[in-house]
Amino acid sequence: MDKPAWLYHGSRYKVDVLLPHTALGLPEENGDQFGVYAYEKPEMVIPFSLTIIPFENGSLSIYVDDDTGDVVIRAGIWDENAVGYIYKIPSDSFEKIDGRQWLSKEPVIPVEYTVYAGKDYIDKVHFEDEAKEYRLK
Repeated sequence: MDKPAWLYHGSRYKVDVLLPHTALGLPEENGDQFGVYAYEKPEMVIPFSLTIIPFENGSLSIYVDDDTGDVVIRAGIWDENAVGYIYKIPSDSFEKIDGRQWLSKEPVIPVEYTVYAGKDYIDKVHFEDEAKEYRLK
């Protein structure tokens, strides 16, 4: 498979340079390498642009379905009024690390970005466990 010219990265932060870091969450699901993570399709990075804040006790549990882009929040508070950013980035420094994710171990300068309103994603966010109880209050 050829490398696409462009990849996409989602973030809840507006930045001029995407800096390498270790992915949050479970390493077997999100990766454990140090770098800038990206996907080939912009709709697959929208979940990473959502503002989901841990509970006061620090508890945060989120699952993103790579096939549908749905987000399941089990612990945490979603700020549906916050905005996120989808960055279009050149693929030059990226290597494919699994069936969906690409990784650059170098900082990446986006060529453009799209502001994404969290509330526009409301049909793709689902609540379970503690998050569902909190949502109902």
